[in-house]
Amino acid sequence: MGWSDEILGFDCGGQQWVSETCFPTGTLAKPNMKDLYYMEELLQLIEKEDIPAPAPIEQRWTARSRSPMSPASSSEEDDIFSWVGIIMYLPTSDPRQRKDITEEFFNYRSLTQTSLWDDYS
Repeated sequence: MGWSDEILGFDCGGQQWVSETCFPTGTLAKPNMKDLYYMEELLQLIEKEDIPAPAPIEQRWTARSRSPMSPASSSEEDDIFSWVGIIMYLPTSDPRQRKDITEEFFNYRSLTQTSLWDDYS
């Protein structure tokens, strides 16, 4: 047992807060461009709210999943999904700084949730 950054077989930048969302982006034959619109809106939100968001923001794409518990679950074989992860690193062991970073992250997450998630998920 231990911290994930100590157990995982790769260096992911140390301890961090991460929140990821997944949403449909059309099909392979006909993408709907929501992946790009989401990122544009996210960047506008970061600038408007002056969020100290680390860069780059992770975005990836997957095919649909047959698992009903997956956020990318779909019965349509051609469906594609975008995953966007927001992150804040915890580079310090100082409790006060970690608390400030944690509060900033959860504010960031709340803003993305209320401003973007319902429109895209």
